[in-house]
Amino acid sequence: MDHSLCVQKRSVGTVDSMNRRILNILQRDARATTAMIARKLKRSESTIRERIRRMEARGIIRGYYACVDKRALGYRSEAFVFCNIDPSERIRILDDLLLQKNVTGIFHVSGGRRLLLKVAAEDNQQLRSLIHNKLMPLGIREVDSRIVMDITEKLPPDAVVD
Repeated sequence: MDHSLCVQKRSVGTVDSMNRRILNILQRDARATTAMIARKLKRSESTIRERIRRMEARGIIRGYYACVDKRALGYRSEAFVFCNIDPSERIRILDDLLLQKNVTGIFHVSGGRRLLLKVAAEDNQQLRSLIHNKLMPLGIREVDSRIVMDITEKLPPDAVVD
């Protein structure tokens, strides 16, 4: 399982209620052991271990991550960058964007600008430089940026917890 980049791929099939309960625990605490999950759900460790292994193989569980405060790493400015790209260069541009450490998310969206990038920088000056000197040369165009003023974030980020 590649832990460095997490490109979302759709998994096949549904998740039964036991797997959903396992996922809820892991989304709240990725460090939860199979023993802890088994005790909480009153199941054997081998059952939990096998269910987790199958969900990993099916792409339902895509990885395990530490949730780090970007500000502690010096990234005090975030923005959403709406843009377009040349469809004939889509794969190359997306691959290049994935390699940019400051690009923390890439979303295909509806509307006039079809790509939404989530980016982080040390400050607004670096943010401007990042967009103009690193991202635009990769092939993004028709850029419309929105600086994040404040964040109220669900933890863990992107989790769908019952």
